[in-house]
Amino acid sequence: MATATEIDTSSLLTILGLIAAVWALISPTSKLRFRFCIAWFDWLIASAVFLIVHYLVFETTLKSVGLYYSLGPWRWGFDTSSAIYLLLLATAIYFFWRTNSPKLVRGKIHIFRELTENLRLTKRYDELVLLVEPQLSKLIGIARLRGVDERSIWQQLKFFCSSQKNASTEAREILLNLITSPELTVHMAAAHPYFSLKLFEADNLVHSDFIEHYIEALLDVPGSRLYVELKNNQNLNGGSRLYLLENNRLLRFFFVNASAAIDNGLDRAIGETVYRRLDEDNKLAEALNKPMGAYREVGKFRCPINSGITLFEIMVHEGIHQGLQDHMWLHYFRHFASKILEKMTPSPDEDNFQEWPTPFHYLLYRLVSVTTDWCKQCEHIVDAEIPDATRSDARFDRHFISKAATEALGDILEYVVSNEKISDHFKKYLLDIVLRSYTRAKNNTDLSDVTSSLITNIIHGSDLPRSSQYHIKLQKLFEQSDHILRLNAEPFGEALIDALSQIKK
Repeated sequence: MATATEIDTSSLLTILGLIAAVWALISPTSKLRFRFCIAWFDWLIASAVFLIVHYLVFETTLKSVGLYYSLGPWRWGFDTSSAIYLLLLATAIYFFWRTNSPKLVRGKIHIFRELTENLRLTKRYDELVLLVEPQLSKLIGIARLRGVDERSIWQQLKFFCSSQKNASTEAREILLNLITSPELTVHMAAAHPYFSLKLFEADNLVHSDFIEHYIEALLDVPGSRLYVELKNNQNLNGGSRLYLLENNRLLRFFFVNASAAIDNGLDRAIGETVYRRLDEDNKLAEALNKPMGAYREVGKFRCPINSGITLFEIMVHEGIHQGLQDHMWLHYFRHFASKILEKMTPSPDEDNFQEWPTPFHYLLYRLVSVTTDWCKQCEHIVDAEIPDATRSDARFDRHFISKAATEALGDILEYVVSNEKISDHFKKYLLDIVLRSYTRAKNNTDLSDVTSSLITNIIHGSDLPRSSQYHIKLQKLFEQSDHILRLNAEPFGEALIDALSQIKK
């Protein structure tokens, strides 16, 4: 092919020098990424190209010793130099493609672990997410491998079993590092909220506090995707149940399967996050004690407490319609009410006749309103939404959650009525909400067990009996209610009078 008698290796030396210089300059992380992306067959291709290039460059030498095989003269204007150039260009394009579409295999898990750890420790979180997301399902699959019982297989498979166990251990370590890094969780909640949802499966596998930290991070950032979805998710879907829009991916992932939310510990995560903010965030408490202003129109959509209440509202409503036989930690509402009352400061007298003097008053209203909604929401249950196995169970109670809500409502009302920081006007306002809900439920004979439970829990209590002072104050507020409302809630009034008569005895 070539007619030159001298061997020109200058271009080859230039290319090799360039490769060496680039390799020396790239960062250790990039080297790890390259090692992770390249498999054994890639090195085989690179070696083959390397040999072909040298075969073409040393054509004269190989001819002289009879080791050169020619396919004939060069065609279409090609020569040795252009052929080498095209080979190297094709190889570069191939390796560029390979480094942009890596696949995780067990043999590369140790490199993948080093790479993810390097990116995490150097806080290159966006790169870390881009690296892990395509490999996450494979990584979880490897982490699930438990190895094979070596005593039951042939001796020659011992090495395979050992490497499989090591890969599973390293995969679990990678997942654990991903879901137990607080700073990474905060970043993912703000910048990659949907990727974080995929880590819920990993959290179930290695067991950590990822869900609690993730919910806390979402509620800590007023501009997070969670706040956006809550603001855009206000349409009703029968009764007081909120309709979960398809594009609200976080809310649908959390609550479209209420049973999964319980299994994931989502109910407890929301409850603990909201309670902790009420208990520890004095700056937030100060803001919620200020005059109402535009809180109802604007501020509530950036408030972690109101948003936490809404998350509970959605979750429990879905649980009611899916027939769950679980209280779903709705009793956190009584703790929220107790902590709100503890943090509240008395309002000026001139503000006491406003509907909601402060955001804290509005949040108390939300707690009472949402809980009463749960109490009567069971009348909107559609059997088709309840799994057949649940509905056919002899112990199934379609009003289970609604009756559990009456217990929480009774405790909340006792806290409110017994508290001296709140005006009688606002106490009566909340009691009227309960009475109106009761009268509507009373008219539906199918809800007789719920209304009976509501009276019992508000007046008598569930675990501990209500105090006599509470009964006296409740009676006073009841008498201040509208006479038509009192007439419609006559069984409630009679039960209250009976409780007072028991005190006198």
